[in-house]
Amino acid sequence: MKTKEHHSRLYRASGMPSFAANRKAAWTFIAAMALTLAASVTAASPHATGERTSIRQHWFSLDTFPEVEAEFGRLKVALAVQPQAPGPGLSTRTSGTGPSGFLASYVIDNVGGRFHVYAERQRPQHPVGPLPYVSQDVVFSTPDPSVSPVGTLTYPDSGTNFPAVVLVAGTGPHTRDAGMSLHKTLAVLADHFTRQGYAVLRYDKRGVGLTGGALHPGSTTKDYAADALAAVRFLKIQPNIDPSRIGLVGHSEGGIIAAMVAAEAPQDVGFIVMLAGTGLPGIDNQTLQGGAYARAEGVPEPLILLNQKLERVLLGIAVSNLPHQDALNAMQMATQKLPDQEKKTLEMPAQGLPAEAFESSLSPWFRHFLALDPREHLENVKCPVLALVGEKDLQVPPAENLEGIRLALERGKNPRATVLQLPGINHNLQTARTGKLSEYLLIEETVDPSVLALMSKWMKDITGGTN
Repeated sequence: MKTKEHHSRLYRASGMPSFAANRKAAWTFIAAMALTLAASVTAASPHATGERTSIRQHWFSLDTFPEVEAEFGRLKVALAVQPQAPGPGLSTRTSGTGPSGFLASYVIDNVGGRFHVYAERQRPQHPVGPLPYVSQDVVFSTPDPSVSPVGTLTYPDSGTNFPAVVLVAGTGPHTRDAGMSLHKTLAVLADHFTRQGYAVLRYDKRGVGLTGGALHPGSTTKDYAADALAAVRFLKIQPNIDPSRIGLVGHSEGGIIAAMVAAEAPQDVGFIVMLAGTGLPGIDNQTLQGGAYARAEGVPEPLILLNQKLERVLLGIAVSNLPHQDALNAMQMATQKLPDQEKKTLEMPAQGLPAEAFESSLSPWFRHFLALDPREHLENVKCPVLALVGEKDLQVPPAENLEGIRLALERGKNPRATVLQLPGINHNLQTARTGKLSEYLLIEETVDPSVLALMSKWMKDITGGTN
């Protein structure tokens, strides 16, 4: 179970403060605008070598083996095979299914007579060498002299005149691999597309690695769009790439960026794929997102509505043109003026919250994103569009966002748009049970194979195949 401290930490990281110490109340807001969770991990893949790399997650350490067995029971893990105690300096393995319903592998090490238990999370789709294609580190320029993104360009080891894609990560300070919950989603996409005959460019975002610029949330979506366009134009000058067949594949906020670039530079972009991209203004999706998280956690509807009522007030202040300090003061005043009963229900201090509690919600990125309406850009996208949102996506609720995307493309009279909801798929493009954030790490699949196949088939139909 997650603690109150854990919920509060998640919420603060997402851009809005935690208004309720109550676990379920806090869940209404834990996502805020955290459209992706960033992390990195050593890559691995079954391709060519059959290797599998796992992530070792330390669970607990105990002095005796009976205590270990009892702890598995306390954690409600149904073990497939009852393990035997390993001897000194040795390890034993077992597997089991916990309350999440996902089967996991476990390693028990005996170090100095003390038992240390780890859960192993496999990542079978992560690419490792030797790879059947060329991989080249690159640096390219942007209109901002201080920002020269560092990335990786991959392309087939034979042939020329390749169609190409730029991969655009979602929200957060992502590396070129876009590690989300210890999944390297962009690395898996790049591996798949390159194997399908495409040249693929992915890069570290501003402020990450050796890429210059302000680290998230110091940069805005507009800044990231400028970098993505620069990436497209870098591909256009490569000798082995067909400049007329270059597209963007963006995940989450990256999907919005793909639409922004395609609308701004139609002569440079041949197609776009929006993966879990939004079709509503940021402020509207924020409210939908918070409600979706809360309902998934079983929060009572009256409490959800109460949280959303306050949230809309605070978001309205954040999206305004008020100077930073004035906005902080207005947010503090809004919580101070709440009726005492509402403060009690939200487990908020009687005096409201201090102004500094709202600092993260007034970052350059957050304020810009709340005001951003992707429909304004989608209406001007004339190239082919594939827009996909998972049925179990809680961060970009599918019904409302897909409808927003579809209507915007219709208003723009785009005849080559495909807008689909993916059954059983979560925000991270995985086959999921509930779509909760807590599942992202537990699911070993990084991207559902059927989603990969759908994208590559559509891209080949659009680009006329590969060489």
